[in-house]
Amino acid sequence: MKLPVVVVHGGATVFDDKYHEDILTSVKEAAERGMSVLERGGSVLDAVETAIWVLEETNLFTAGLGASKNRDGEVELDAMIMDGNRLQSGAVMAVQDIAHPVSLARYVLERTSNSQIVGSGANKLYEQMLAEGYRKEEEKQRTDVAPIARECDTVGALAVDSKGRIAAGSSTSGWPGKLPGRVGDSPIIGAGVYANDIAGVSCTGKGEQILRITMGRMAVFHVEQGLTVDQAAETVMSELRQKTTGEAGLILADNQGNVAIRFDTPHMPVAVLSSEMKTSYYSMVPEWPRE
Repeated sequence: MKLPVVVVHGGATVFDDKYHEDILTSVKEAAERGMSVLERGGSVLDAVETAIWVLEETNLFTAGLGASKNRDGEVELDAMIMDGNRLQSGAVMAVQDIAHPVSLARYVLERTSNSQIVGSGANKLYEQMLAEGYRKEEEKQRTDVAPIARECDTVGALAVDSKGRIAAGSSTSGWPGKLPGRVGDSPIIGAGVYANDIAGVSCTGKGEQILRITMGRMAVFHVEQGLTVDQAAETVMSELRQKTTGEAGLILADNQGNVAIRFDTPHMPVAVLSSEMKTSYYSMVPEWPRE
């Protein structure tokens, strides 16, 4: 592959067949929007935020407007975005009833001295973000349990620009009926998301399992130790299965634009775009020309 590269996933889970076409259309649009940002001179953070924003805007995933309610009937959302070259990240946890928590996570990264903000503090920060004009208000919508995914899923994206700079991100509401205040892997640095100057990753699936092996950091670590992204992805998935029940997936890319995708669930919709190819994959391990 040639740089730049944008990769988007819609969660490692089970989707009813009748929704597959719409889901693939959404992940393809998200990747195309992210790539358009890079082609217009935007940053990798811009590309990742834009791609995830597109998926949050649909009701096809348990994220954003498709978010599931917790046990008490409240919508709580988690999101994270990370700048690999600066090793800086922003995350929000258990923020309630906003459509695009990825943008609030970006605000935490760029406009505060903190990395993680939770609960009511995150909602207060959202109002501050709007007052400063950092992002515009989106119509607040509360949802019922998302009908598309039978299990929990997470949306995520990563981008590598023409200079090899990497960013990654994730957004989710977690599974339907979760305990109030539950936070999974998605907004935890090194678990659901990690990026540095070598590689970046966005994980999805059973958050408690991903947390147990800090899956994101381990995937990037394997690349740092000399494995290809394919080898690193296969290794960390094997580690997950050996130490937990699995049920997860990941998208992984290095600073040369090499991409790997692995999952052990029935479905994980993915779109991959580079300067050489524009294609998408669904519920299968993709094959493409590798360097």
